[in-house]
Amino acid sequence: MKRFILTACLALANPAHADTDPRSCTPPGCRTTVLFASTSDSRSYGLLVAAPEAGCDRVRFRIEHDRAGVLGQSPPLAPGELAVIRLGQGFPQGENLVTIASIGCDMPPAEARRVILANSGHDHSWRAGRVLNSGSELSG
Repeated sequence: MKRFILTACLALANPAHADTDPRSCTPPGCRTTVLFASTSDSRSYGLLVAAPEAGCDRVRFRIEHDRAGVLGQSPPLAPGELAVIRLGQGFPQGENLVTIASIGCDMPPAEARRVILANSGHDHSWRAGRVLNSGSELSG
């Protein structure tokens, strides 16, 4: 049921699709940079990530920040599964960069989008983020 709801939410928003060739990521870890906008350092954020539809039996995604270290990690995901990884607060207003490391499979996430956690607004905070991978940019 959760997967259906998250998939429906993704279909309604502008997704950040992976335009890159999965073989172009640099193993190990297949690091992918995500650029997202913060409206306030007191808001709590997360990233909704989607596992690739093919090429990985199971993959985890770990979110890292240059100054804060590891922010969070997804559970093992099967092809096409989704997870929200909590990043927490403290991202200054404006654009922020985090890195997604793939664990268990050297492929980038199929999608990544910023989520505002504990948001009471009517839009439910699903926003596309820009994903940067091996010089390529994904945007929503």
